[in-house]
Amino acid sequence: MNQQQLPLITRESLALIGIQLADADADALIEQFNSTLQERIGAEVTNALDDDQLKELVHVQESGNMQAVQDWLVANVSDLQEIAQDEYDILMGEIAANAENIQ
Repeated sequence: MNQQQLPLITRESLALIGIQLADADADALIEQFNSTLQERIGAEVTNALDDDQLKELVHVQESGNMQAVQDWLVANVSDLQEIAQDEYDILMGEIAANAENIQ
């Protein structure tokens, strides 16, 4: 199956908006940004699902198999890539707006 790659915040993507992080801070901050991104994508996805789909997704998540969750999302959320990109763009905009507080 051809997996869609969901956007992630990286040191390189932060550099593109003018944020240069010290090595000591970079990994933890990038992890926090990506955690926030995943939470936002998850919230938008669950809002887009009907009750039966939501129950099905929860069941797949409870299996603990992250590949199965990803496969389910790709198969059942037709606008997953768009949702992910929108949330990425919003979060990157927020990060850019607060750049002076991050560096």
